[in-house]
Amino acid sequence: MSSKLVLVGGGGHCKSVLDTALRMACFKEIVITDYYNPEGSSLLGCKVVGTDEVLPDLYKNGYRSAFITVGSIKSTDVRRNIFEKCKKIGFQSPNIIDSSALISNSVDMGIGVFVGKNAILNADSIIGNYAIINTACIIEHECKIGDFSHIAVGATVCGGVEIDSNVFIGANSTIIQGVKIGRNSVIGAGSIILTDVPENSTIVGAYR
Repeated sequence: MSSKLVLVGGGGHCKSVLDTALRMACFKEIVITDYYNPEGSSLLGCKVVGTDEVLPDLYKNGYRSAFITVGSIKSTDVRRNIFEKCKKIGFQSPNIIDSSALISNSVDMGIGVFVGKNAILNADSIIGNYAIINTACIIEHECKIGDFSHIAVGATVCGGVEIDSNVFIGANSTIIQGVKIGRNSVIGAGSIILTDVPENSTIVGAYR
């Protein structure tokens, strides 16, 4: 991977990812593209260099790694569109993993994955491409987390759970062992999921 990194998206999630990327100390340069923070501004000491329109120029100037720092709640469409744009240009996608995370050696992890502070990923779990495993999440043994799914702060995913692609699991929610959650579903903050969830569902509270 290139030691020059572009973070695509400059909101709150970007700050979490950027803080971890800086702690990793393996990137010589980090810049940010964003539509809201003006060019020339900075986040945690790293410059905003323009909107996504400058991505081709950054690639020409030696930036080979790009990481999606737009979060997702109701939809992963924006993240997927950024992925397609970066892939077309030729960027590679590193994993950004906080040094405080506890990750089993048997975890199978895709590309473009973010693992936040104090997260736990236990034995034989599978983490799909471009997944977000946020601060203090627990992913127990033999779980499967699909591509582009987002496990929010403090969520607990018990053993053997299968979460399909494009799923949002809200903060401090609990998914009981063996449950399957269908693609494109949203699980609200603090929910307790005790049985399988069909695809395209929105669940808030206890689900039996």
